[in-house]
Amino acid sequence: MNRPRGIAFLLLLAVVLPLGQARADKALNALKSFLQTHCLECHGPDKQKNEIRFDTLGTDLTDLRTLEIWQDALDQLNLGEMPPKKAAQPKRADTAKFIDALSVRLELAYKQRKSTGGQTVIRRLNRLELRSTLRDLLHLQGAAYRPGAVSGLVDNNGNGRVERKGNDPVRFFPEEELDEGFANIGDRLVMSDFLLKLMLGAAEETLAAATHTGPRPDVQPREFAAPFVQGRKLGQRTIETVAREEFHKDVDLLTQRYYEGGDGRLVPGELGGGVRTSARYRVTIEVSGHNQKHPWDELAKTDQTKPFKIGLHVADARNGGIGGPTSRTVQVWNLPGDGKRRTFSAELWIDDTWMPWIGWENGPYDRNFRAERLVKKYYPAQFKPRPDRKAVPKEVFDAWPVEMARVLLKAGYAGPNVRVHRLKLEPLIDEWPPRSHVALYGSGPLAPADVEKLLKNFAARAWRRPVTDAEVAPYVKLVRGLMADPKAKPLGAIKDLKYRGYHGKWTKLPKYDELKPAAEGALAGGLIDIRPARKPDYYGMVFEGRLVAPVAGEYAFELASDDGSRLIVANQKVIEHDGLHGASTKRGKVRLAKGTHAIRLEYFAYGRPNSLRLAWSGPGIASTPLSVTQTAPQQIVGNPDEARAIRALQAGYTALLCSPRFFYLRENAGDLDAYALASRLSYFLWSSMPDETLFRLAAKNKLREPAVMRAQVERMLKDPKAEAFVQNFTTTWLRLDKLGKMPPEKGGPFRFYHDRRMEPMLSKQAAAFFADVLVRNERITTFIHSDHTYLNAHIARWMYNRGDVPGEGMIRVPTHDPRRGGILTMPAVMTATANGVDTSPIVRGVWLLENILGTPPSPPPPDVEPLSPDLRGAKTIREQLELHRKHEACASCHRKIDPMGFAFENFDPVGRWRTNYRTNGRPKIDATTELPNGDQLADIVAFKQMLLKREPDFARCLTEKMLTYATGRRLEPLDRGEINRITTALAKNGNRLRDLVHLVATSEIFLQK
Repeated sequence: MNRPRGIAFLLLLAVVLPLGQARADKALNALKSFLQTHCLECHGPDKQKNEIRFDTLGTDLTDLRTLEIWQDALDQLNLGEMPPKKAAQPKRADTAKFIDALSVRLELAYKQRKSTGGQTVIRRLNRLELRSTLRDLLHLQGAAYRPGAVSGLVDNNGNGRVERKGNDPVRFFPEEELDEGFANIGDRLVMSDFLLKLMLGAAEETLAAATHTGPRPDVQPREFAAPFVQGRKLGQRTIETVAREEFHKDVDLLTQRYYEGGDGRLVPGELGGGVRTSARYRVTIEVSGHNQKHPWDELAKTDQTKPFKIGLHVADARNGGIGGPTSRTVQVWNLPGDGKRRTFSAELWIDDTWMPWIGWENGPYDRNFRAERLVKKYYPAQFKPRPDRKAVPKEVFDAWPVEMARVLLKAGYAGPNVRVHRLKLEPLIDEWPPRSHVALYGSGPLAPADVEKLLKNFAARAWRRPVTDAEVAPYVKLVRGLMADPKAKPLGAIKDLKYRGYHGKWTKLPKYDELKPAAEGALAGGLIDIRPARKPDYYGMVFEGRLVAPVAGEYAFELASDDGSRLIVANQKVIEHDGLHGASTKRGKVRLAKGTHAIRLEYFAYGRPNSLRLAWSGPGIASTPLSVTQTAPQQIVGNPDEARAIRALQAGYTALLCSPRFFYLRENAGDLDAYALASRLSYFLWSSMPDETLFRLAAKNKLREPAVMRAQVERMLKDPKAEAFVQNFTTTWLRLDKLGKMPPEKGGPFRFYHDRRMEPMLSKQAAAFFADVLVRNERITTFIHSDHTYLNAHIARWMYNRGDVPGEGMIRVPTHDPRRGGILTMPAVMTATANGVDTSPIVRGVWLLENILGTPPSPPPPDVEPLSPDLRGAKTIREQLELHRKHEACASCHRKIDPMGFAFENFDPVGRWRTNYRTNGRPKIDATTELPNGDQLADIVAFKQMLLKREPDFARCLTEKMLTYATGRRLEPLDRGEINRITTALAKNGNRLRDLVHLVATSEIFLQK
């Protein structure tokens, strides 16, 4: 269907039609004459097919039934099913005119039904905002709280319920319902009892993670001398293995940069399971670079004018380790290749299961880089051909590469290389208890007099505004009541709970009472916890204590473990779950008299992962945990009064976090007050709560001053938390939420996409490009065309067919190809706009109209086939669409959509360049396109040039997208004047991205509800 091109026409309808129903009646009455002329025979006073009459049809489209009838009439005309074929037919031009006019009127009616009157609907925090807010409110750190962190789910207990392998507090939250890609639109962010229960769990878990009542962790500095790799088994590269074992026994030699898998990635073996204790660390490495200038450039090609680059990375041992998807770059240093030892250090937070690793970022790389090739090329006199496999014993044949490596190293390795000498890991635990604990409980002994101050301070930060005594009074009463009750204990606690830890490799439970424990202690919180073992695998534990049955009766126990376990209650074996097995659950029952009963739980862990859960239920007791969750921190220890006070405060804080004042953003009508404005700004740029600076400025009512607002936007964009804006807005604007919804097939030509775990990298590439444009304040046309892009070694090789980009991290590189510049043809966009099997010019065309030009097409008529059912003789998508456009209801829109999509046809379903289709005889791809105005474009390069000429349209679209993201509401027709002001001001300085952020943050739309 065609829509009038003139935006002014739509604006006129938006403003004039709501002013008086008489005018709306007149507009639709003019359309009713068409229906009365051609449709009353079936829908008039004498006959009402499907109980519909057009002679009495109203024109008030705010009435749902009236709107449905008008929509049905439009649908039938689009389908060509009305009037019936036997009846007299209206002229085609009259039908098209009616369809166009009614389509516009109905589209406006639907928009009016969704309108919020130009105000942001009260909205709750979405799951990403909630995670970031809990992080900053409670001063938490860790990989799970980084922007873009994904909840990895695993069935740890064998009952089909998945759990996250980390401490992401929102791992169970469902994803938000998106509105055109936006996850922060108020009326889509519903609240429910289910979400409130999840909020309760997230609050309890994060408060526990922030609480540290035990002694300062005894984490000693550790220094690891090379070689880190031990044994030939782990040396995938023969030259490096022989060098380590026979020639350079005190270093790890790197002759090539790292690539896929574990090759060339160095981590001390003792850290293979992680650093064991989550903390901030200083990681120091001592390395030396050799032969920066060298004569072996033909086989070991490097840029000899530039120093080597040595990188420090971290990765999660539980999720693929150093070669897995969690690996990320911390810092890269320049290392001159002059043979001198140099020391580099970085300070960073490392979670307990994460490990640091070292890699050579820009070394040479060749899959065929072997000792025998180097010897044959540079020491030909010492070269020996490989013996015939059939003529010699297997060990002789297999030993030949090692022999050639010895020859090479003895003759002298003259190629570039890096030598790693040592790695030092120093914990930086400067204060104890940490800031997270002090903010909740103070730095001294807790007293009832402290409660009101602590709760009030917490509530002011959690609710993001000043609070009154009356508002916090109920919470103070709750906490003081719990503190005063000496019987208040954690639900399900085991009395006098003690543990013993053992080291050993068992395949079934040993006789622990005959073994000497490696560690033992008390668990004052009364909950079973395997972490005091402080081992990732090969250990056992015994827990003993007293369990109180409140009444006589039958009690049920549920035990989940990986590996073996056994539960004994009141000297009766209740559950036997011994042996090697994955996470699985067993249940048992036992009758208990009222009173106290001995409980004993035995457990062993052979490998990884490992887990242990215990719960019970019985008369008057719902299912209650008797163990901590794997994500919970250490338990509360100390004297009973202090433990009771902490648990009471945790209950009060939990109640504050489950208040609507926390998980809803409070915004007053009209001009936002200072605190609401601080929150809007922080959730715009950080997806999190305001920091102390913003709170302080809000208290002084300074944020509305243009100079202050500009300074704060600059400060916030330079803060690491702005990574949330980069990632979340890029995902929203480009609709990268669709990545993974229809992934490429796992076999065939796209197998690499899954094998190499490409999907997370694609999002990172788009975010890195956006961040670069933002930091440099480049023109927004850079998104359409640029002479550079961001790549890492994997994307370069698998998507761009380039072998000149090293390393895991995204780096800015020249494109060398005008087809590849900008963000439109990045693999992330091309994959998100494909269906995993093939491409669709329709999908890509609609994507471009909606997200680049801001002129979305009308929705397709209902019940029209996506493509014409009769596609006989059509071999290509172009031929199929030509047949499809013969359908009258589809032709007008497809004249607008298809040209925008055909320009991308040379990019396959994952964004690689192609010249032929894979099926139907591999016909050549035709990416030429004809625009609705008749302009002919030869290829994607010409198409980009056309888009550059439509820079004002792109600027308006990007402005609208950013305003929607920043305010959490759909834009209305009456917002158009302010949008015009922004785009006019933006154009004066060349339409630059960082300028746009400033203009959005100072716009009337942003400053008002």
